[in-house]
Formats: sequence, C-alpha cells, structure tokens
Amino acid sequence: MKFYYPFLLTGTIVILFFSNCKEKKIDAFENRFDSFDGTTITDINYGGNTDYKGKFDSLALDIYQPKGSSATNKHPFILFIHGGGYEVGDKKTTQSFCEMMAVNGYIVASINYRLGWPKNADNPCDADSTDAIKAFYRAQQDAHAAMRFLMSNADKYGIDTSWVFVSGSSAGAVSSLGLQYYSQQVTDSIFPAVSKSLGPLNGGDNNYTGGFKIKGIACMWGALNTPDLITAANAVPTIFFHGEKDKFIPCNIGHFYSCNNYPMNYGAKPLYNRLMALGVSATAYIDPKGGHGVYSQKFRADKIISFFNNIMKNKAQTGYFISDNVGRKG
Repeated sequence: MKFYYPFLLTGTIVILFFSNCKEKKIDAFENRFDSFDGTTITDINYGGNTDYKGKFDSLALDIYQPKGSSATNKHPFILFIHGGGYEVGDKKTTQSFCEMMAVNGYIVASINYRLGWPKNADNPCDADSTDAIKAFYRAQQDAHAAMRFLMSNADKYGIDTSWVFVSGSSAGAVSSLGLQYYSQQVTDSIFPAVSKSLGPLNGGDNNYTGGFKIKGIACMWGALNTPDLITAANAVPTIFFHGEKDKFIPCNIGHFYSCNNYPMNYGAKPLYNRLMALGVSATAYIDPKGGHGVYSQKFRADKIISFFNNIMKNKAQTGYFISDNVGRKG
C-alpha cells in the first residue's frame, strides 16, 4: 500500500511519500453501519421527458430519511445517481448504499433518469458519438429536474438546503460532476447541436424552479471532458474513487469506452490535480490494479460520509491514496 499526501506550502505543491503505512489508517471504518431504521419513500414522480426513441418517460426517485427527520428537524442532503453507461441501471440498486448514508444523518435521494442510446452491444465503438453525448445530456436534464423538485419540496422531505451534496458511480458520477460544472453556457459551447436538439438543461421535465448550491461531490469512476471546466469560481471539494485500469472511463486521460470516436474524458487523476492547483480540497483513492468499479461499498460509503462531514465542519480533507489492498471488506 502506498500513500501520497499533497499539500500547499508557500504556493508550492509538496508531495510526501510513505510506504508500508499501517492499513488501519485508511481501512478502518469511522462511521456507523447499523441497520437502517429510518423512513424510505419510494417511486416519487419528479417529472418526465421524451426518451431517445421519442417516447415519454415518467421519472421517479426514492428518498431515504434518517429516523426523526422532519420539516423542523432537517438533515444535510445527498443526491445519488446510479451508473450503467446511460443504457441500464435503476435507483433501487443503490438502496443499501443510500441506507448507509441515511443511517449517518443524511437525507438521500436516488433517482431514475432516461436511459438508452443507439449503440451496438457487440461493438460499442460502432456508434455515432453524438448519440453518446445526447444520452449524457438527457441524464443532465433529468438530474437538474430532480434537484429542482427536491429543493422546492425541501421542507416536506426534511432537507437542509444549506448542505447539498451529490454522488454517483460511472455515468452517474459524470452526471454528478455535470451538475456543478456543465452550465447551460458550457453545454451550448461544447455541444451546440445537442443542446439545440434537446432543449435547455432546465426545461421540459417539470416546472419546479428551486435552486441549489452544491457543497461537495463524491465521484466514483467518473470524468469530465476537460479539467478546465473547473475554475476558481465554481470548484467544490470532491472525493474520488477510480481504478487505473478502467477501460470505460479513464482514471487519467482517454476516450469514453476506449473508443477513439467518442469524447475525450479526464478522470480522477487530472481532476484531482486541477482541484489541487486551485487550492480546493480533494481526496482520491486510486486502485492501481482496479478496473471499472473499485473498493467495497462500505469502504466508499465510510470515506464519503467522513469527507462530507468534514466539509460541514470546514475541515475538508486532502489526500491522494494509491492502494490495491484496502477497502476489500465490508
């Protein structure tokens, strides 16, 4: 196991290297993982929109509330977005992960969003890159719609809107980053034909107008199409999990699905470095032997909870951990 801990000192990034560190320093659980004793509200409709086949898709989310949550006893909020390459996946597959968060005092909403795009299952590279971008854009529209709905109904669900976090895996991690970094101006600039074809990010799914301010992101094997989208004005503390051998979304720099005709992606490594250059707190857990999906669910949940808790204490952590032998249990 290797551990890197970068920090800023008089404007210079200093990297300390430690070998043979005791694993308990990063592998021990810091948070509660009792049985979930809160409330789950399932299949709440938050809107709907047209899918890639032109059919209307009604969209729903599930909410996990800590015990005792109410309009007068609010909790910090996490929006969770499942993965699946914009083709498959469902909010219900994230239940145990969301319950882990809720047991530790967070309101969590897991959303469904529009899925599907015309891709050859036998040869993923044999497709139009524009269709892949459209799938991403539809997911972004739906994530914005879910957030508007939830912020507009914050009192009803016991959400403390001053502490809003987002998290996701794979395509869901891309969408989580996108909620913060892909504004309408950015998408119009990078994908002008797509935004013109599918309409605005904040249109179509519902008529809610609730705004939001994201305080932190948990990105599990996600990416942006350039780290330059992260600026001093919009950067937020982020925790990353990624495998260096990921062939779908690169940990470093590469194409989506490893297909040269698909958009370039910048994964955990360059995004972490970008945040460091801007002086914004970030933590990364990198598995040098890992592919698409790394570390145990409990390990990731524990690190995310601690990271978000520290943001609320104004003590956001910074660290870059490389290990292929932690986070396997739980």
